[in-house]
Amino acid sequence: MDVLTWTIERRMRLAERAELLRKELAEIDAELGRLEAAEVVFGQWAEATGDGGRRASWSRSRSRSRSRW
Repeated sequence: MDVLTWTIERRMRLAERAELLRKELAEIDAELGRLEAAEVVFGQWAEATGDGGRRASWSRSRSRSRSRW
């Protein structure tokens, strides 16, 4: 294999890998954005209810236990 062929093949493999990594990074960035938004909304809700979100975790655990039966 000559140097030019090796260089072209290597560049193509790296370009494919870079594209996959860009897609993965975009998915991670999107998930981070959703989690950040959820934190803001939950923080606002916890402040508005004045209980720091404790009542919500109690309600969720009760609803989960009821849904199993």
